[in-house]
Amino acid sequence: MPKIKRHVVLEIVLLLGAIFYYLFFANKGIDLFDEGYFVHAAERIFQGEQPYRDFALQYSPAYFYLLAFLYKIFGPSILVGRFLSLFICILIIFFTFLILNKLKFTSYKIILLSFLGIISFGYPLLNISTIIWSVVLVSQMLVLVNIYWLEADNWKHYICLFIIGSLLAISLSLRQNLGLAFILLWNFLIFFEKNKPLSQRIKNLLVINITWFVFTFSWIYYLFIRDNIVGLIEFINFSKKFSTQFAFSYPSLSFILKPFGIFKLLPYYLPLIFLLFIIKYLFDKNKDWRVISFCLIALTGFMTYIYPNSELLHVYPFLGLVLVSMIIFFLTKRGGIVKLKVIITVVIFLMIGIGFYLTLFREYYRYNPPYRFQNTSLSLPRASGILVEKTTAKNLISLSKFINERTSKNDYIFSYPYYPMIYFILERRNPSKDLIYEIKLWHQYDHIIILNEIKQKKVRYIVTSYGYIFDSDISRFILKQKEIFKNESFKVFEIPTSK
Repeated sequence: MPKIKRHVVLEIVLLLGAIFYYLFFANKGIDLFDEGYFVHAAERIFQGEQPYRDFALQYSPAYFYLLAFLYKIFGPSILVGRFLSLFICILIIFFTFLILNKLKFTSYKIILLSFLGIISFGYPLLNISTIIWSVVLVSQMLVLVNIYWLEADNWKHYICLFIIGSLLAISLSLRQNLGLAFILLWNFLIFFEKNKPLSQRIKNLLVINITWFVFTFSWIYYLFIRDNIVGLIEFINFSKKFSTQFAFSYPSLSFILKPFGIFKLLPYYLPLIFLLFIIKYLFDKNKDWRVISFCLIALTGFMTYIYPNSELLHVYPFLGLVLVSMIIFFLTKRGGIVKLKVIITVVIFLMIGIGFYLTLFREYYRYNPPYRFQNTSLSLPRASGILVEKTTAKNLISLSKFINERTSKNDYIFSYPYYPMIYFILERRNPSKDLIYEIKLWHQYDHIIILNEIKQKKVRYIVTSYGYIFDSDISRFILKQKEIFKNESFKVFEIPTSK
């Protein structure tokens, strides 16, 4: 069998293995906060509401419309979003293999290490419905098209530029800060990658920038300019306000003195060390721009995504691509540095080990018991097939039974302060334009407005997180109501009809 066919066979086998590996985790666990945010927002679009007008949204709209579209086909359920994320992550691996094949990095070692790098910090660590995997996929597509552009001429040259501009528009429509970062990066790459006259470089920049601007303006016009200018101003202000709520910080280098401290530091500092090598490589006369584009977009995605919140959860998404780009850069002759291959190989294996350890043995999605404890079926229609920790299942089912006895589907309830998943799995409506209320900067509207919405929609029941009510106008209002239900996770307060 020819060598080219052998590595393709290996890639197919690895892709199939990834599918089975991801499927094992697809129905494990539930996140009432972040995952709830995505599925609840998509559900409101599915029900005919328009984001930024009928409800506040801190992200660009594309992912939510995609999820809402899938709800129209398959019906609203948690598994729909989970399988969407799974499918996207399989495509990330597929495009990684396409890039390796295009660059002729087809040794078994490179393919296998790249595969392990992707899945170790991939889907199981964030198996929920989330935007981020879509952005990672777009970044891979950008790299691949950029490689074709570097080799293209005549009309193909402009076709590639148009596709790059379109992909930049998609990234901006998924997550605005990452989209802007990718636009800045690709303006740099398009200007410097090809040794062309200045006039040609300017033409190239015009093509990609006009393309992404036109496509972006189309959805901005539809959602804002047409009839919602106030919503545009609120969206910009909300995005700015939300991005300043965290005190950005990295783990201290003093962790190196603690047992296993290196394992905490590596995911944070390895990309920064790698960036120094890339900066140095930019001044190399014989640099390979195809390799540089892969490395820079991985590093750009990593550094953009962890700001302003450097919690480990925000480190995961682009780490897989960082590892693959390191493999390409250090372990191939094309990358230019092979002297450090032993050290780099050891470090990469350490990182892969950290990824699998975090997946298999640490808390599921930050604070829940590990995956092995997510083994109890959650027998609720929209959570059908989902396995969660035993106590979580008991508390959600008892809450559902209580609410179902007192309300009908699509009645209004109020979930406070941070569990929008409650609306989704209980099939009840949110009276507020806001989705979460945990801290002041996480909701767009004033507490007085929210309380008025509760009154206008004649809300009878308020579901709160057990023991977690904040000192606010809303919490003070809630505490004045009658507590009529509680379990280990939730409390329910009843608002008298006279109020």
